[in-house]
Amino acid sequence: TSKAFSNKQTVKQCGCTEVYRDCLQSFLPALSCPVQRGVLRSSVRSFLHRMIICLEEEVLPFIPAASEHMLKDCEAKDLQEFIPLISQITAKFKRQVSPFLQQVFMPLVLAIFEVLSRPAEENDQTAALEKQMLRRSYFTFIQTIASSGMNEVMANQGAENIERVVFTIIQGAVDFPDPVAQKTCFIILSRLVELWGGKDGMVGFPDFIYKHIVPACFLAPLKPTFDLTDAQTVLTLSECTLTLKTIHLKQGPEFIQFLQQEYLPSLQVSPEITQELCQVLQQPDVKVLKSYIKAFFQRARL
Repeated sequence: TSKAFSNKQTVKQCGCTEVYRDCLQSFLPALSCPVQRGVLRSSVRSFLHRMIICLEEEVLPFIPAASEHMLKDCEAKDLQEFIPLISQITAKFKRQVSPFLQQVFMPLVLAIFEVLSRPAEENDQTAALEKQMLRRSYFTFIQTIASSGMNEVMANQGAENIERVVFTIIQGAVDFPDPVAQKTCFIILSRLVELWGGKDGMVGFPDFIYKHIVPACFLAPLKPTFDLTDAQTVLTLSECTLTLKTIHLKQGPEFIQFLQQEYLPSLQVSPEITQELCQVLQQPDVKVLKSYIKAFFQRARL
């Protein structure tokens, strides 16, 4: 019946608000039922998606309890279906749900880490695909949080947790040959540099940029699995280039100096090419930079 309504106003006009609230009260205990758990969780999740549209902010008091149940004894598929619910809530209510997101962020991340670390048979293609899809969903979730304008959600997780999460983003950008996930990771890294880089950024983050984010921008495209003839991979390279550009905008001449004196010489890049790359990085035209970076990595592969 909820699909007949397009917003809270139409539900109110028909006098259905109470009915749907009562339904939520009745449905949530089903999440702790051990029988047919997958089916019940899926059904309650679908209902919550609809209630976000039909009840709007009136659904919010039900979300923490529902989340707690859904994060218990998870499979990859459970988490994959739960993440879009959190993303929908984040996109719709923004700052209104910041305290809840701060509370649910690490439990959700840790549940994902736990499922991803479970051993699977080497030839189990289904398990491998489920993990790949969950990894993509995880990166999309981090992107949603980073792009939501709620810097505090991640910033308030404590230094150790932040570092752990950001390392998974670096790993996703470099180590997994999945251009869809890699592209998302570079978008996240760009956003984090924007938020936490520069003189007024998060303490210690500029060091992290030089030690980990800059190397990721070079190591990922140098991997043999990074196929520069594939359209999706080229999009990933484009985001990787934008990450380098964002670092330059936030760190200024210090970044150019780091590339010239430390990082590029460590990759055995000649002084001429180093000079050329640094000059292009300082130009305002991003299109020129994207073309140059693509040619740079094509040459490096020869």
